[in-house]
Amino acid sequence: MSGAIFQGKWRRLRDRATAATQDAAASAIAVGLSWLLARWLAGHERPMFAVVTAVICLAPGLPNHGRQAVSMLMGVFTGIAVGELSLLLPIGDSLGATSLRLTGVTFLAIVLASLWGQSAVTVIQAGVSALMVLTMGPVAAGPERLIDVLIGTAVGLFFSQVLLTPDPLKMLETGARSLLSELAQGMLLAEKAVRTGDVKQAQQAAQQLGAARVKLMALDGGISLARDSAHWTLRGWRAGPKVAELAARYDRHAARIYAQGLILGDELYHALRDEPGKAPAPIADLLHLAANNLADPDHAHPMDKGRLAEIISVIDPKAEHWRAVATQAVALSAAGRQLLALPAEARSAARASASN
Repeated sequence: MSGAIFQGKWRRLRDRATAATQDAAASAIAVGLSWLLARWLAGHERPMFAVVTAVICLAPGLPNHGRQAVSMLMGVFTGIAVGELSLLLPIGDSLGATSLRLTGVTFLAIVLASLWGQSAVTVIQAGVSALMVLTMGPVAAGPERLIDVLIGTAVGLFFSQVLLTPDPLKMLETGARSLLSELAQGMLLAEKAVRTGDVKQAQQAAQQLGAARVKLMALDGGISLARDSAHWTLRGWRAGPKVAELAARYDRHAARIYAQGLILGDELYHALRDEPGKAPAPIADLLHLAANNLADPDHAHPMDKGRLAEIISVIDPKAEHWRAVATQAVALSAAGRQLLALPAEARSAARASASN
């Protein structure tokens, strides 16, 4: 038991490290490039803000690096402007006056930055930039820092928009495959439950199919990211309308597939519990075929409607749950193929549009 727990934790750690590798490498390279550019172009001896900006723009775990870069730049501009303008107020440099200036500038910078309607980094950078102008001086924290930030942002945008631009269609397809793979595992458990006639295994299959909700939520997150990429990346701009249409279709299809999996699991449990001994022989084979089709949709074998009718015909007319299991297995398999056909349709449409 402890070995399985350790393996599970190790797998999660490995997956996290793997997911962060590309962004970590991009951040590291961008840091070196930002430092060099700030030294050569701006003549800054220690361009700390350029390298910090590069990391903030490209760090792992961000939903959209392009939007992060633009949002940060907007926050820095707002904060420096508020800080510089506050220095024009003739309120003196006493301890009380300085404290009052810091308080007012922080409040005003954050409120004004929030009007942009961007991510949290905008308001954070606005507040920090305004404070730095007052505490470090207008030269070091004003124009000099702004130039560093512009260089770091430009490098971040080069990496996120040119070198490492995400493919929104690929993001959707990856999430869909993950969902179908999870459902396939539940279908294999369902097949095993039918072959053994074990109600507990049927309950486990239903739980596994229900656990696919995590993958559905991940796909929903991918759909949001794809929509975001359509607005904040160069590749997304070119495929914007297609991405929006495809994301909406994914939303509908994925929810339906998950619902079909839940229905199948529930019907199977009730079939083995309430209708024992009435399972037709072909049901297990049907579930096995459906599981294979979900696990490997690229090489799926279409289920013949005539074969489905033949299977249903041998089921006891009173065994309503078994009939539902057969119907849902076929529907789930077909829906999986349709889901993964969506990116191919979108790419074909995009190529046709480009050729015209």
